[in-house]
Amino acid sequence: MASLRKRIDQNCKRCSYDSSAAGSWRQQVTLCPVNSCQFHDVRPKTNYPIPESVLNYYGIKSFSFERQKDDS
Repeated sequence: MASLRKRIDQNCKRCSYDSSAAGSWRQQVTLCPVNSCQFHDVRPKTNYPIPESVLNYYGIKSFSFERQKDDS
């Protein structure tokens, strides 16, 4: 049986990841906008800064993303 962490990671990857979009699966899941998701607070997040090019792809200004990250 897979661990709870692994099942959450798989769920989020399956839900959010688009291989033809910008960013790795962790970057895409980190940027997930679905706050109402039961896994939003425990979703897998990247431990590295998300490149400006990826943020621009999703129309996110780095300043607003950094503020959201700091508020969590």
